[in-house]
Amino acid sequence: MTNRWTGAVKRMRTLAAGERADAFRMFITKECGSPLTVREARKQLFLLTAGALAGRPRLMAVGDDQVVLMSLADLEAILLDLSFARFVESLKRLPRKKVQNR
Repeated sequence: MTNRWTGAVKRMRTLAAGERADAFRMFITKECGSPLTVREARKQLFLLTAGALAGRPRLMAVGDDQVVLMSLADLEAILLDLSFARFVESLKRLPRKKVQNR
């Protein structure tokens, strides 16, 4: 499954360590919209979860912190797609081991 966030995540990984956090927060804010309060989120819980499953994450403010509500599939795609692709590329670079019959 190709994720629409893959390109943005690739660009963030090429940034300097100090710039990554700001770029990530801006990216999440752009994707999720303005944060909801816990009260607002509780009123809309079913709609928020259905939207998250459809690929529309939401940002919720809890006190001074923020929480992202997103589907597990989207999180998996963000975290694993690039890592798996790198793993496959590294396998292609390794010389194949020659096995002899006994």
